[in-house]
Order: sequence, then C-alpha cells, then structure tokens
Amino acid sequence: MNRPKMITQLTLGLLLATTANGLAQNRPWPDPIAEYVLPALSLGLVQGPMLGRPAATSIRIWVRTEEAMDFKIRYATQLPLDANSPTIKGQTAASADNTGFVDLTELSPYTRYYYGVVLKNRLADTRVTHTDPWPSFRTLPDSSTALDPVNNPRGLFNLSFSLCVGASQDPKQSGGQYTDPPAWTTLHRRFGDEVMFHIMDGDYTYEEKRDGTLEGIRANYKLYMDRSRGMSRFMRYTPWLQMFDDHEVHDNLFGAGQTGFKKLRSRHINRDSQLKVWNEYAGWANPDAPQCGPLVFGSATVRQGSDIIETPDLDFTSLDPRQVSTILVGKKDRKTDAPASSKNAGTYGLVKVLDAHRIQVTPAFAEDETVDFTIGTHHYYDTKIGNCHFFVIDTRSERSVFNVKDLHDPDTFLLGETQRRWLVDGIKATDADFIFIVSSVGVVVPHSAFHVRPDLGDKSKGDGFPGFVHERELILAELDQIQKPIMFFTGDVHASVSAQITDNIWEFMVAPFNSNGHPIGTLGNMPFTGWYNAEGRWVRVKWVGSAPNNVHYSRLHRTFFAVARVNNVFSTARPDGEGPGYQHVPYAFPQVIVTWYDGYTGLPAYSETVSALDLQDPPEK
Repeated sequence: MNRPKMITQLTLGLLLATTANGLAQNRPWPDPIAEYVLPALSLGLVQGPMLGRPAATSIRIWVRTEEAMDFKIRYATQLPLDANSPTIKGQTAASADNTGFVDLTELSPYTRYYYGVVLKNRLADTRVTHTDPWPSFRTLPDSSTALDPVNNPRGLFNLSFSLCVGASQDPKQSGGQYTDPPAWTTLHRRFGDEVMFHIMDGDYTYEEKRDGTLEGIRANYKLYMDRSRGMSRFMRYTPWLQMFDDHEVHDNLFGAGQTGFKKLRSRHINRDSQLKVWNEYAGWANPDAPQCGPLVFGSATVRQGSDIIETPDLDFTSLDPRQVSTILVGKKDRKTDAPASSKNAGTYGLVKVLDAHRIQVTPAFAEDETVDFTIGTHHYYDTKIGNCHFFVIDTRSERSVFNVKDLHDPDTFLLGETQRRWLVDGIKATDADFIFIVSSVGVVVPHSAFHVRPDLGDKSKGDGFPGFVHERELILAELDQIQKPIMFFTGDVHASVSAQITDNIWEFMVAPFNSNGHPIGTLGNMPFTGWYNAEGRWVRVKWVGSAPNNVHYSRLHRTFFAVARVNNVFSTARPDGEGPGYQHVPYAFPQVIVTWYDGYTGLPAYSETVSALDLQDPPEK
C-alpha cells in the first residue's frame, strides 16, 4: 500500500529536479546568482541612482558612493546590459560629499532605456527589491514623435508630469514610529508608466538631523534617501526637476535678497551652505541657466567705512556679475557653524570686481572685523518642452524683509527686480501655448500660523505672495494681458487648492505629499469653494483639500500629489486603414487637465481643466 506513495514522491522529486534545471537554463536577467551582478552596497554605492534633467535626447544620472571613486553608466534599449552596451564614465567627488553625475546624450526621443551603475568593474544591482524590474527611464517626446505632415505639421505631442510638495518623513507624524510615506509608492505604482517627469516643488527634506554644519545638512538628505524605499524606487525610473522651500534652507530668509539689510546675529550666513548641499543632492537635476553660477565661500578682514572685501584665498576674476545675487556677511562659530554676533552681519550687493583678490560691495562695513562671507547666485530657471514652457522661480533666497504691518508695502518683495523681470519678460517672449510657473509658495493662498497659534487668527506670516502684495500685483497685471493659459503650481501651505485668479491665470496648490495637513484657518479661512478676497483681489476658489478648524493639524494626514496632462493631440486610425501606427490630429484648442490624487489610495480627489478656448470670445454673428 505504500508503493504508490513512494512512486509519487519519486515522480515529484524528478519533476522538481527537471524544473530546477530548466529554470537554471532560463533564468530572467539579471540572474541574482550571476557573478557579474553584485549588490550595490558591496560595491560602494550608498545612494542612488537618481534621474534628473528630463529631455528628449538626454538625461542625467546621479549617484553617491561611500568614498570618491570612478563609476560608469551602461545603458541600452534592451536587456541584458553587458560590456558591449554603450557606456559613459563619471566620478564622485569628496568635495561634493562623494556625489557625482553623468549626462547620457544622443539618445532617441520617447524611448525606453535600461541602465546600470558599474563600480570596481562590476555591475551593481540597484533595484530596491529583487522583485522590481531593472531600472530604466523613458526620454521625453519631441516634435518628431508625432509628426504628421498633413494633420500635425507642428509635431505636437501630449505631455504628462507629476508634482508634489512637503514630503516630510518625520516619525512624530506617525505616532513616534517612522513609516515609509505611502504616496511615493502610490505615485509610482499608479502613474509611473504615464508621467514623463516629476517636479519636487519644495520641502523635499525636513530638519531631523540638521545641526548647522555641512555634515548635518547632508545627513538629512542621506536619511531621506535611505529611509524611504518608495522614494528611492520612484527616483530610479522617473526623472526629476527641483526647487527648494523653507525646510531645505531652514529659514524664511527674510532680507537675504535686500541689499543693506543688517542683523547682528544673522542666520542668513548659512543660506549658501545649505544651498551647496541642496545642489549636491537635488539642484543637480535642473537644467543649466545663464543666470546660475557657482557659490563662493570665504573669509576676510574688513575695515570700518570701507566697501572692499579682500582675500588672497580666492580669485574673483571668474565671477560673472550677472550670476551674483547677494553677498551675505556674518560670523560663524567655528565648531557648530552657528551664527555669532557681528555688527557687519547682513546683506550686501556686488558693485564690481576690482581685481583677482578684491571686490567692491555696498553698503560699507560698520567696524573692523574678520568676517565670513558667501557670494550667492540665482537658482531660478526655465525649460521648454514642446508647446509648454516651465518657469521655476526662487521665492526664498532673494526676498526682502517682511512688513507684517503693511502687506502692500511697495518696498518689499519675494523675487526682486532681476528675477521678476526675467519671469515676466520670458513669459512675454515665449511662443509656447501653455505657461507653467512653479512657485514653492502661494500666490493668492495665504499662509498663517493658525495651525500652531490659533490666537493669531489668520494673520499672514509672510511665506508667500499674499505677504508681498505689491510685487504680486505687478506680476499679475502683466500676466493678465497675455492671452494664454498661465498656471502657477504652488506649495508651502499643507493643503491643496484650485483657484482661478483671472480669466487666464490659475493657482494650483499641491500639498502635502506626506506632511501633516493644515486646517482652513492656516489658509486665511478661505471658503472650501466660493469667492475669496485675497488681499484686495477677488478670486474664485474652486476646491480646497483641507479641514475645518475644529480638527487639529496633528490629526490631519490626508496626502496629495497631482498629475497634469497636456492634451494637444488625439490619435486615430489612418484613413486608408493600411500601415502601422496612427495619425495624430491636433486639437484646435488644447487642454490641460490637473488632477489631485489621494496619496494613500491613489483615487482622484478633484480635477480641473484649463482650455485655450476659455480665453476666446465667441465669433460675431
């Protein structure tokens, strides 16, 4: 009676052995036991890879290693990657915290590429888990992608991108125990194959490990990359664009862009050290811009009544005055980098470069003193993709002081004259059909301290344009004359909002991605829908993703991200019914559809459509 059982066990054993041999011969690539693919950490890769600078024929790939070393990127349109795959060399630098990047160029538009990091002549397995597909990216489309000489001679194409603000990982928001922000996984799982790039519009990291030193600032970025598997996975497949907000620079930076501003113990002196680290871990992903230059750090002994900074340690002849924003002067504790008291501390402007070791600044210095100084640069930039033009503005590092008693003070500003003219003139000059302005702070949505100080009511704390109304109105007055849809994507406030400012200008606030939400009092008690007086300007509030004031912000953890879809063309069968592919037919009036999604479920919360037709008058009868 045992014989059939023995035969069954023998047969099963033979079957398993045969199956194992078959799998051994047909393992999917990469083979986890193959000698040429090794775990990333064993080769010294500690963060990344991460993708940036999305374009049709190029992309940038970033890595961080345990020490400065050479690396290679292999890439191809098919797997497996091997020694015959196209390869480009790179190097991480100790001066940049062992980070480095390479640019892959001469790629084909709208094409999927697989890529791998080679260290110590071995290919690293950079998948977050072994069940993930091998890391890859898709280049952006261009005018050749959907070109149809008859129907689509402009080569218009559809575009989609995602956007978020406020990606805190603070364990205090989850009862003291860290949980991986679910929105990263939701975004990647639901829309990773659709969105062509992602915009991180500020508050990428928060101040969990920051102590004022470069190492402390860098530790925050390392913590976030190590701790969130969802974020690490998403950045391996989708290229990013970046802009910082207050949590990256750990200050509102009031006065950092106002020449002549003085403060005895100014935290502004840390602005550029924080932005140096931001460039190492985030800003590298952005396109080059002629107004963006290197940050310069130094120390010098200055004299009372003099307007000269002189140091033998630097060569100022490489400075391009067009790339200089403001010069911040102060004193730092040599052990902690904390600001020390100084009568010279404040914001200075560059007058001119005198020679290799001397620059003239304004105003003059107040006393003889050895000071630290940083020469700042502009961080705003723009990029044009098809018929869409993106202007990414810096609302933190070049702002004036905040006049809490007069929000309409004409002497206050968020952008400053140079950046404001760059923005408005660039928008006037572009031939794009749609203009997107990425701002880390609100345009008509105010930001008060109600969530932590209800006794202050809805009094503005000066984070966004509603605290600098004069400059806001200068900008809106000029943009309102442009007969094109203009959409601000904003953040900072932990809420999501869709508001129509004029017939052609919108504000789409997309937050928070993982931070605690803010109650409606923090948004100036604007209506959840309805008309709202935004410091003298009536706007239509179409939707607010927030909560009533009877819910404390520590209990608000509904998260949001947005996906914007630009519908320029629709595809349909060819009229002759022969040949592969489709014909692409442009809309006479294309549309932008912005949809907010719940970060936990991925379900849509609200959607807004902006069409160029909305700006057209009806034809005469």
